[in-house]
Amino acid sequence: MGKGQPKITFFIKFCIAYKVKQYQKRWKLSPFKAWMKFTDHDSFKDLMAEHFKNKTYVNFWVDNIYKSLDVRKTFYKNHIAKIMKELGHIKIYSPKEYKAYQRQIKARKLSGIGSLKRSVKRVRKS
Repeated sequence: MGKGQPKITFFIKFCIAYKVKQYQKRWKLSPFKAWMKFTDHDSFKDLMAEHFKNKTYVNFWVDNIYKSLDVRKTFYKNHIAKIMKELGHIKIYSPKEYKAYQRQIKARKLSGIGSLKRSVKRVRKS
């Protein structure tokens, strides 16, 4: 039998880090302010329910973090700051950046020896 709370899954960590990073970029906020803004999002309860699924009274924990400002601050201090340090390298692309990235990938496929695969036409024997 292990001690303490079970580890957060990578999916939950990634979702939290991505949304906090997205809010930081979109509204030019600090990570803490972005976290506080994210806690007002509609899907926040579902994400926290997934996080607390290993606890006995899931609804109590979700309501507690959703309603109490002090609990949110403590949760940020104990969990989110570490997650952001671990997954802070996540890149959020704007639509313009994403299209440029897609063009870059396509250009890589069209250069070098790999580009010759498409140019060879095979004649069907009848």
